[in-house]
Amino acid sequence: MTGHGRTGRTGVRRPEFVLFIAFSLQRFVQSAVGVRRIRRVIHLRIIAPAEQTDEVLDLLRVCSSTASIVAYRGAAVDPPGDVISCDVAEEDASYLVADLRAMRIHETGSIDLERLDASVSVRAHEAERVSRGASADAVLWENVGAKIADQGFVSWGLVALFALAGVIASVGILIDSAPIVVGAMAVSPDFGPIAAFSVGVVRRRRDYVVRGFAAVTVGFTAAVALALLSTVFLRSVGVAPDEFRRIGNSMAEAIAAPDGFSVVVALCAGAAGMLSVTLGKSAALVGVAISITTIPAAADIGVSLAYDDRVSFRGSALQLALNIISLLIAATLTLAIQRAIYVRRRRRHRLELGLAPLSDPLGRWGHRGGDVFGSAHAPVDGVTLPTPTTPTPRSSSEPE
Repeated sequence: MTGHGRTGRTGVRRPEFVLFIAFSLQRFVQSAVGVRRIRRVIHLRIIAPAEQTDEVLDLLRVCSSTASIVAYRGAAVDPPGDVISCDVAEEDASYLVADLRAMRIHETGSIDLERLDASVSVRAHEAERVSRGASADAVLWENVGAKIADQGFVSWGLVALFALAGVIASVGILIDSAPIVVGAMAVSPDFGPIAAFSVGVVRRRRDYVVRGFAAVTVGFTAAVALALLSTVFLRSVGVAPDEFRRIGNSMAEAIAAPDGFSVVVALCAGAAGMLSVTLGKSAALVGVAISITTIPAAADIGVSLAYDDRVSFRGSALQLALNIISLLIAATLTLAIQRAIYVRRRRRHRLELGLAPLSDPLGRWGHRGGDVFGSAHAPVDGVTLPTPTTPTPRSSSEPE
């Protein structure tokens, strides 16, 4: 007897040996029956007019990254038509949706996308194998548009989160508590408006640029105002000290003294934040939120105003301005690079399918001709971006 398990003459522990045999047997059975498990599959449900069903089916058949194609003739009631479903490798999902939008299926019917955790199918495994790229790096641009519409514009919830984050950060600064300040950074929803601004710049959407920047301005103004009011209130009731000494307060000293390192961190955070939005990495986005000093700087502006500390006010204001500008620049450049890669791959995808390339890849609006969408709500490169000021009838592929 050695340790907790019995060993044979070769010195291999029996429990580990049994697990090895079981795992090998499982892999052998899977290989024998041809079963594979994949994790990144997008399920499409398409409602198409009856006269376009055959055209849609031909597109799905010729695309090598699709599997499990099913058609239900006459099953759709509103809008009337046929229901078609299929699975597609996540790497090619946005390209296929762009092809369907070029057929105006989103106008006459609808396109639903659902991410599946796994699909046990040889055909699905083959579809994923032949698609280019890694599923972990796939960008589902329709989801990006939905996230921007939900989190990038001014709303009462967004302003409230900014304000609460400002109050929490101001308390953390007053008592020099890093965990409290980090908690405030995690609460702050500042990257949603920044992402909306970046999308507006890359897609040449002035409404997105204006409303994203407005959300940033209103949000941080609310954080500064609530930090100021809460600090004044805490002083009046005797909770906060009458005089706030920054010497020895590591949080206050660092926030009010911006330097080159702050810019480097903000630039990296902006790029990482945009990647986390496009790739759907929510955990990475939380990490970005707690790595930049936007909310702490906004809160310190309020604290400085409450104590009439003009030097710290200027330092915190400069810190906030540098971080916001760096975030906007880095996020915009990152998104522009991703969009350029997407447009290039989309062109190659359509050529491989024998389809004419979509015109106007930069996404100009209001132009008709060829495969270009005439509607301002239907961008030619497959990304759904609603017009914030003009509500449109919602389809499953177009977030409001």
